[in-house]
Amino acid sequence: MRIHVGKAELVPELIGYFEQHSDCVVVQVGETEIEVSLLGSYRHDKHDAAVERLLAKFWLSDGGPLGRPVRNGHN
Repeated sequence: MRIHVGKAELVPELIGYFEQHSDCVVVQVGETEIEVSLLGSYRHDKHDAAVERLLAKFWLSDGGPLGRPVRNGHN
């Protein structure tokens, strides 16, 4: 799932957060965009929902000071 972060300075922090999860693969695909994939057997909608839950946990723990990223399509 691609996530448009909006602020380039937040990209390394988000990459680090997702890399802490052993079932996540994350790559930077643009200056302000990352792609997150979860390892395992997921239906597409379940996969995206799981990524969105992880992203919500990031924002809750971080407080989201630079603004909320916007989901940008599917894998």
